[in-house]
Amino acid sequence: MATFDFATGTLTIDASTSLFHGRPSPDESPLSGGTELAKYGEWENYGIKNVKVWGKTFGVAARFCNRKLAMIDFVWVDGVAKKIDWSATEDDLVKEKKTLSKLIASEAQSPCVSSTIGADTFVFNWGTLTVHADLRSMIVTISVAYTEEKA
Repeated sequence: MATFDFATGTLTIDASTSLFHGRPSPDESPLSGGTELAKYGEWENYGIKNVKVWGKTFGVAARFCNRKLAMIDFVWVDGVAKKIDWSATEDDLVKEKKTLSKLIASEAQSPCVSSTIGADTFVFNWGTLTVHADLRSMIVTISVAYTEEKA
């Protein structure tokens, strides 16, 4: 089971794989079980399937910008919306977003600072975590975005 440390924004997947703010690109420090998804310009994206964290299963995308980890996206693969795919309704997506937001608030011991029908945002000293109900893609995701380090 993977863990997410809300104090540091670190996702620890296994003994050899941790994703954290400023982590070097997989070329410099390989991701165990990671698959290259896309490279364009200064962005590189890698995917890791079936990461269990918070008692749920997610597909994880690690997004690197200028060879440093900038974002982590979690797609909830055992949630209702993903299981029923394009048959999911807006209500299904909103319910899932609320479920994940409650889970994050409980796990992080921190309330969301902004809530809309489509997204709930939590702010930490390392960046933001946003739970999205994406009505176009019919999926619910959690996005971790790290704040740029000051030079």
